[in-house]
Amino acid sequence: MEFRMDKLTFILNHKLHTELNFQYKKIGLNSKNYIYLEKIDENPGVSQAFFIKEFHREQSIVTRQINELVSAGWIRKQPASDDHRRSELYLTPKAQQALPTVKKIYCQVIRQALNGLTADESQLFASLLSRLVNTYQPLSDKEPPIN
Repeated sequence: MEFRMDKLTFILNHKLHTELNFQYKKIGLNSKNYIYLEKIDENPGVSQAFFIKEFHREQSIVTRQINELVSAGWIRKQPASDDHRRSELYLTPKAQQALPTVKKIYCQVIRQALNGLTADESQLFASLLSRLVNTYQPLSDKEPPIN
């Protein structure tokens, strides 16, 4: 039987996002929002360009996510002091207060997902997945599609 990494990662990703969405709904977030909050917490003042590069996402998708978070009161935009064309992103007090709970939910879901693995297998899985994400460079990032 052929190993289908795309299918397996799709299914795992879907299961994780479904559970995270179920848990985060209680506090008014979703699984896509959490990663933005976490990154802004780690890098206060980060710009939208950071997310485009970090997540390999289109500008329109990142803009939509950021605008949703601003509208919901989770983050605030502030013009950059060195370039007023660029906005810096910061967590609001609402987000700062909720972040420990959000992180706790995330850790519980991940622990549950990895429950079928030993501690060593979990560490190996995380290490291999991280290496793949950091080393795989799709052609679509570099070249136009083949006609």
